[in-house]
Amino acid sequence: MRAPAHITQEAFEGNDRHLRRLVRLRPDERADPNDIYEYIQDLRYAEIQSSLLTYLLPLCLEAWREDVRGLHNGYGGAIEHLYPVLADCHVFDLHLKPKQTEVVSEFMRQTILEEIDDQRGLAFLGARARPYRWFGELTTYGVLLPDIEHLWSQWWLLNTTGRAIAAAQYVSCLMYSKTENPIFARWTPNGGGGPPGLWEFQGHLYEHCWLERNVNFLKSALTAQKVSDGLGLAVDRLAGQPEHAIATAILEDLPLCSATIDARCAQLPKILQTVQLSTTTLEWAV
Repeated sequence: MRAPAHITQEAFEGNDRHLRRLVRLRPDERADPNDIYEYIQDLRYAEIQSSLLTYLLPLCLEAWREDVRGLHNGYGGAIEHLYPVLADCHVFDLHLKPKQTEVVSEFMRQTILEEIDDQRGLAFLGARARPYRWFGELTTYGVLLPDIEHLWSQWWLLNTTGRAIAAAQYVSCLMYSKTENPIFARWTPNGGGGPPGLWEFQGHLYEHCWLERNVNFLKSALTAQKVSDGLGLAVDRLAGQPEHAIATAILEDLPLCSATIDARCAQLPKILQTVQLSTTTLEWAV
């Protein structure tokens, strides 16, 4: 795709040098994090030039991918603002064609699945633990695009070691209290941590919730029986892996936690369909 002949995008801070640098990038060049940040601010606070967006959005998404995959730690400040652009600025219904939206959706799903596939370990301490990335991205995807069933269904095939490990990580958050989770050590004032909140979005997504279609899907996909079946399949998949013993212990605890799982499977879609204000503190009912 060629860059637009003319840049009409208004620069939020009045100087469009970052836009001119971005359109001149060669295919093998990495975008400067500051230029990506400034362009995302333009998108948030000024009228969007659609032709420039379709040209530069791949750069923004590649920066997002590098952040999600832990390949580059300089894009985080920009990506925090990319989420509300995608959620609030009518990117998918006004500025992109349906085929372009499909490409974006596929790219984001595959990136999250790649991160899930690379999961290893069932014991974590502190807020910097790697699993928090995929948890947050999975939950955030439900705000941005209405086809989370494709992402969820591919994950719950559990056909890779990483997907099986991620399932055990996720199910543990449906089973145990914050202080009893065997995978995520309890939160501490200095190190943070604790089990991930299954409703926590990434970036500046305040006053947001899951799209209705995604909520309806989760109501059917997240049941106690499917959780039990999935965890059993995950344990089988992990035979011979270092994570097998912990996953097996969690499976053995499953009958003891059945009431909690039932309640949380019913509660989570309700939480995700509720607008989450920045001042709201959400907790499991049980």
